[in-house]
Amino acid sequence: MLVGAAALALAAAPAAAAATLPGLHNARYCEILELKGALPDATVTVWNTIGLNRCPASWWNAFDAADLAKERGATVVVLNGPRYFLMDSVTATPGRVRSFHGEKMRRVATIPIHSAADLARIPYTDRVVKRRNTWTWNRGRVVYELVAPGGDVYVMQAYAQIVDPKQRIGKLRSLGSRLDLPPGWRYRVRRLRAELDVKPIKGNATIVQDELQNTYQLYKSTRRAGPRKRRAVSLAGRTRMVPPDTPGTIQDQGTVTSTPFGAGSVKLVGSLANARFTGTFRLLFKKGSIFGTAELPFTIAGNAIDFRGTVRFTAGTGAYRGISSGALQAHDTNTLDGQNGVISVEGFATY
Repeated sequence: MLVGAAALALAAAPAAAAATLPGLHNARYCEILELKGALPDATVTVWNTIGLNRCPASWWNAFDAADLAKERGATVVVLNGPRYFLMDSVTATPGRVRSFHGEKMRRVATIPIHSAADLARIPYTDRVVKRRNTWTWNRGRVVYELVAPGGDVYVMQAYAQIVDPKQRIGKLRSLGSRLDLPPGWRYRVRRLRAELDVKPIKGNATIVQDELQNTYQLYKSTRRAGPRKRRAVSLAGRTRMVPPDTPGTIQDQGTVTSTPFGAGSVKLVGSLANARFTGTFRLLFKKGSIFGTAELPFTIAGNAIDFRGTVRFTAGTGAYRGISSGALQAHDTNTLDGQNGVISVEGFATY
């Protein structure tokens, strides 16, 4: 069934009524993301073509993001597409519709932006989207999933032709061999034995993207229910510089021991500028993983480089899903060749 024809009921539904739009599997769509407001209270509004048109290539390719931002009074506009949905249907309350240069788009979600880090596109890192809908995959449908450390599962909701214009649905079975998955993550393909419904939790959908900008939504979390607790964190480890996965960056990897997480590994990626290291890190433990950011001024004396600054925990998987922290005190000393790093982190985290 053509999405445009199937969308008529959804487009005509009363604003307060939920409606179901079928025929989404492998349906082409595009999105315009508008950032308005100033940090820490900025918001991204997401406009989507689904159910209204098939994102005609001539229309889409004619957009200029900077010109559209000026036209719309937005700080930044991101052109997000073309993409193709993988679920079979969606049930949602339709948002308002407006025209963008002759083609209609519907408001489908908002994303709160509280810091510059929220604007960064970092693969395999959670992003919370405010929306209230249910994606449905029919029994027998093949799904493509990311399984995170600790057992959390994300299902691919859409594949993209943004980074790889030749990406096709038939290539998704072998996609895992192309992905540079973080430590402890894996890609899997399976056929559903029962219908799969994926819903936001209290209006919040947790999304990740891979490096090809394919999008996945969390639908299974292994963290036990219960209140989060503030806990003291003490971490020590050893690292060495390795060839970076991303050209132009510095990458350190190593092992750590810690309280309360236990033994694990660390991967630190970033850059040096103005006597400061700025980057991100991933910690991998038996019960899950932790993602965070680092700001470390440094000094050089003799054959040693000394980093002293702060790190923050911003996201986690498994037992550490939802982890957060203030500024944790961090110290890293290393030889100039990067092969003898000694790190320590002290502070408090809540999870």
